[in-house]
Amino acid sequence: MERVSGINIILEISAVVLAVTLMFTITGQIHMLQQNSYFNSRFINYLKGAASYKTAVSALVSAAIVALAASSLWLYIPLLSVAAVTGLFRCIAAVCGQKNAKKRLVFTSRVKRMYASSAVILAFYLLLLMLLKADLSIYVYTLSALLLLSPFYVILLNIVNTPVEKLINRYYINDAKKILKKHGSLKIIGVTGSYGKTSTKYILGRMLSEKYNVTITPGSFNTLLGVVRTIREQLTPATQVFVVEMGAKRVGDIKEICDLVKPQMGVITSVGEQHLSTFGSIDNVLKTKFELYDAVKAAGGVMFLNFDNKLIRENADRGARVVSYAAKGGAADVYAENIRASSRGSVFDLVLKGEKVQIQTKLLGAHNVCNIAGAAAVCMELGMSAADIKCAAFMLESVEHRLQLRRYLNGSLLIDDSYNSNPEGCVEAANVLASFEGKRRIIVTPGVIELGEREYDVNYHFGEVMADSADDIILVGEKRAVPMKDAIEKSDFDTERLYVVNTFKEAAAKLASMCSSDTVVLFENDLPDNYEKQ
Repeated sequence: MERVSGINIILEISAVVLAVTLMFTITGQIHMLQQNSYFNSRFINYLKGAASYKTAVSALVSAAIVALAASSLWLYIPLLSVAAVTGLFRCIAAVCGQKNAKKRLVFTSRVKRMYASSAVILAFYLLLLMLLKADLSIYVYTLSALLLLSPFYVILLNIVNTPVEKLINRYYINDAKKILKKHGSLKIIGVTGSYGKTSTKYILGRMLSEKYNVTITPGSFNTLLGVVRTIREQLTPATQVFVVEMGAKRVGDIKEICDLVKPQMGVITSVGEQHLSTFGSIDNVLKTKFELYDAVKAAGGVMFLNFDNKLIRENADRGARVVSYAAKGGAADVYAENIRASSRGSVFDLVLKGEKVQIQTKLLGAHNVCNIAGAAAVCMELGMSAADIKCAAFMLESVEHRLQLRRYLNGSLLIDDSYNSNPEGCVEAANVLASFEGKRRIIVTPGVIELGEREYDVNYHFGEVMADSADDIILVGEKRAVPMKDAIEKSDFDTERLYVVNTFKEAAAKLASMCSSDTVVLFENDLPDNYEKQ
């Protein structure tokens, strides 16, 4: 009897330790699920490329715990020891993982509900075993298996919580609709595009603020729930114009946002090769971006279209009233000409339906000239004068992580363009770097991601551009570097000044000995944690 009692005590302690261990283990998995927007399909794709030695270690530990739990009494002490060491290791790994993450797990209400569901499931399963008078070692076996299969356990939690999440989201959406109904005279402007939408949103919001009380969706709050949160937390009775950034990774995403906010005006900045891994084709990208067009057309509103983009230009005539803008040619209602872009910003003439005004801005990059032209077209439609537009453009500041110029190591300059690069943006950023004549020019990049089958070709071309724009190149990620490295090695670039590292930390360490006051560094794109080392 004493022997059995001793076994049960050790099993009970081991079960508690393993249950706590599992809760810490799923922290990393929930973190990656969150970075994949809680889509199980995208999380599974991440898992396919994320297998490592940790998987093998988890398998060995789980097998050891199961083997010990099934052994005789004298091995139960090792069982408790393995459980305790595993628990300590997982707890430390979870804390360090969050501490070192570029973007830490945000403990939202949804995340907390996933932890609560896990606790309920584990408690219910234990209660069931007790009612069935089953051996407690079965619980230990199960926990050991879940430690190994923790990613799939998190997927299960996500599935279990889906009905509850839908109900909660529906409540918030309906609440946002009620708030919007109270703002009967609110002018709502939707902004979307494969790239350029965030910069254009900030530029438009700043320029319109010269005349109106403006609210914009902050940061990258460009999903349906991000817009809902903005409405519930930031929209005020004084707001006259609401600028809504609309992001999408699948067909129907923008329509959902439009159904909520019902925009009277819309801006489409670009249609291109972005998020092809989720859209599947450029046709789906076009269809999704033009969901904004369809919504504005139904409302009898005005669309502002970037005619520098061929796909937009070819699809402009779909029945809505259109105001076109451009920076590469004069065949538009609002366009820029005589552009003089340099490391100090841009100066250009902006033609506003026949009226010409010279614009000076601190923003880097010719593509920002186009963004300003688009914002100016909207401002003019809303009654702002050319003088107002000129003043507002002069006051513009760089958007964070989008060709943002600031001081860096050892007195060097940093061009921070680390936010979500795209095929056109990366080339433009390299051209901006090239404009810093007389300085040592260094580029640090992992290339462009989420392009599906086009990823190699786009990054190969980027490599060709880098070879002509930089003096030193640091590529991040051996696998991702391949197309860029192939292109650079086939150019006249000095390959002794080409470096390939695994992480941005390694790149930063290398930069410490390379930077001085006559150096300018370009960070082009950064990788979220779910892409690091892939």
